[in-house]
Amino acid sequence: MAVGDASIRYLNLDRIEKEAKSAKKFMKWGCVLVCFFAIGILGSLFKINDEKKKLSGNDILSGSSIELTDEEKAMIAPYLEKKETNPLFMSCILLIPSAIPILISRKKSKEIASARRYETIFGSDTDGIITADELSTQLKRPSSKVFAELKTLFAKGYFQNCSLENGESPCVKIDNAIGNEVLGTGFVEVTCKNCGATNRIRADSHGKCSYCGNPLYGKIQEE
Repeated sequence: MAVGDASIRYLNLDRIEKEAKSAKKFMKWGCVLVCFFAIGILGSLFKINDEKKKLSGNDILSGSSIELTDEEKAMIAPYLEKKETNPLFMSCILLIPSAIPILISRKKSKEIASARRYETIFGSDTDGIITADELSTQLKRPSSKVFAELKTLFAKGYFQNCSLENGESPCVKIDNAIGNEVLGTGFVEVTCKNCGATNRIRADSHGKCSYCGNPLYGKIQEE
C-alpha cells in the first residue's frame, strides 16, 4: 500500500480483485449462452419459414379423404400448429435465464464502482466520522438508501481500516491509527492545548481545533 494513496487506503484490494475476476467470468459465460440461444432462435425462424413453403397440417387434412367435422378439426388444430412454433418458443424462453450471468456481472461491477466512490469520500474526510447527512449530501441520495448499500458492501468485505456504525446516529468511522501503520490511513484523538477540546484528525497530519481554531498535530498512537 503506497503512502498517501487515497485510491487504496480503505479498499480491500484482494476482495476487489476477486469480485472483478468473477464479474468477467459471469459476463463471458452470459454472452456465450445468449449467443447460443440467439442462434437457436434464428435457426427456428429459418426453419419455420421453410416449413411455410410446405403443406401445413390443415392443408393435409383438406386434401385427405378422411372427413372430419368442424368440431373435430378445431380439437386437433392446436396440435398441428404446436409442432411448427414450439422450437422458437422454447428458444425464447431459454434466452431469458441465459441473461442472468450478465445481470450478476453488472451487479458485481456496480458494487465495485460504488465501493471506490465511497472510498474517495472516506479518504477526504477530516474528522474520521462520516455521518449520514454528509454521505447523503455528497452523493445526492437519501441516507436510508446510502446506508443500505453500505451495509451490503461492508458485509461483503469491500472495505478495510473503517467500520459501519448502525446506532441511533449511523455513520462510517475510520479506525484509529496505531504504530507502524501507513501514514494518513487512520485517525487519532488530539486534545487541544488551548481550549481542552478533543478532536479527531488524520494521523501524521496537521489540522485545527474545531472549537477554537488552534493548530493541532495528529501523532500516531503507539501499540
